[in-house]
Amino acid sequence: MNDLIGNNYQPSNDQVKAKRWMKIIGIILVLLFFICIGLVVFMYYWDSTQLKITIDGKANTKLKDILLIQEDKIYVPIRSFAQFVGYESYSGDYKQYAEDNTKCYVQCTNELASFTMNSNKIYKLINNSNDYEYFTINEPVKMIDGVLYTTKEGAERAFNITFDYDQEQKQITIYTLPYLVNFYAARFQNSAIAGGDSSNFSNQKALLDNRLIVRNTDNNYGVSDLSGNEVLGTKYASIKYLESTREFIVTTVEGKMGIMSYDATTKISPDYDKIKQIDKDAGLYLVTNSNKQGVINNGGSIIVYLEYDQIGIDANKFNSNNIKNQYLLYDNCIPVRKGNLWGIFDKNGREILPIEYEDLGCSAGAGNSTTQTTNNILLIPDYKGIVVKKDNLYGMKDFEGNDLLPIALKTIYSTTSAGEETYYMIYNDQIMNVITYIQTYVRPNIPSNEMNQNTNNTNTANNNTVDNTTQNNTNSTDNTQQTSTNTTNGNTQSNSTQQ
Repeated sequence: MNDLIGNNYQPSNDQVKAKRWMKIIGIILVLLFFICIGLVVFMYYWDSTQLKITIDGKANTKLKDILLIQEDKIYVPIRSFAQFVGYESYSGDYKQYAEDNTKCYVQCTNELASFTMNSNKIYKLINNSNDYEYFTINEPVKMIDGVLYTTKEGAERAFNITFDYDQEQKQITIYTLPYLVNFYAARFQNSAIAGGDSSNFSNQKALLDNRLIVRNTDNNYGVSDLSGNEVLGTKYASIKYLESTREFIVTTVEGKMGIMSYDATTKISPDYDKIKQIDKDAGLYLVTNSNKQGVINNGGSIIVYLEYDQIGIDANKFNSNNIKNQYLLYDNCIPVRKGNLWGIFDKNGREILPIEYEDLGCSAGAGNSTTQTTNNILLIPDYKGIVVKKDNLYGMKDFEGNDLLPIALKTIYSTTSAGEETYYMIYNDQIMNVITYIQTYVRPNIPSNEMNQNTNNTNTANNNTVDNTTQNNTNSTDNTQQTSTNTTNGNTQSNSTQQ
């Protein structure tokens, strides 16, 4: 190599090495550049395949570890999910103190929701009340590896949330009701949903169905959608949202109540002092005028005339029966009281039992000295039985008014052991097993389990098979009592005829 003046020039070893390293470094930098690009592309692709979850606008990385996705469907583990959306969870059924892993319920400040394996009904109860609502979901609750799961639909209904799943973007977006209340209360100055008390809770849930209860400066109420468009004008003294039917109970400024539909159609004219939904599927409402009660349907037609002092029983007296609907027993029977006497109509208004019974149900203490271990009884689900009282004696009718036990008994009660209910009656001071007696002498050709298959779960969540034999105790007294069942049945039937 010649320099500029013609001299031969040879680069030093250091210069050669420096050039070589510059080339190597350049190659490395280029490789690193492409590696970085590859990593960015890979991370972007990997991130796009990962499930992303936000709750109330905040990312949640723990929830994805418990959700199941099968065939593009999301299954939610009920009890584990509860903690993420502000609920407590418990095994078994509400007020049934047994650890039954085929059932569970979840509870927040104002409401609880209960689930049963293989059932597609979710029951919801406003706290400190007996007013259940039930919801039918498309797919029943299932058990997977010992854990109860529900679908996205079931989770939305039970936990009062919105639950959106973008399958392409692998994105789950959840909003809880308290978050939605705060959001829309701030957005609409005329909203009437602030405050978390139970009296306002039903109206807050209208948000989940794109409806907002609003109030004007005169303290009159109306309804708009979540875009602010008017649905019901602000002319009502009060409004209550019915989640199960998406209807509104409205009260006029004159103090009369009626039902307006989701789209503002009048379903029941505001002609009543009080109105209350008692069954969604049958479309039945309890109505009151001048302190007299009756039942109408969702078309306003009278089912039971407004002439009764009470309709429905006190479910709190019969906790072991776990009655879901105190107004409609076995999905058919409407208990009514006029004065001091009771009777029963069916849901079409036909009389099942005349108004001549002193009471419906039996308190465990009535004629029985073992009250500490026995339960009050109204229903015996195995035969769709209803306990009645007349002339200070007890008997049992079925849901169509037919005789099951003669009105000649001192008492009827049940005992609970290991979650199973066993039913007893006392006749002539002898204790007899109710199911055994009916199977043997009343309906020998109709096993109780066949009758129980038709029993509506609206009124009892106890699906356990009742012991159909007299309870085996270690002492000889029970054996004597069982023997007496066979020897006294003829007298019992004779007394029934006299009654």
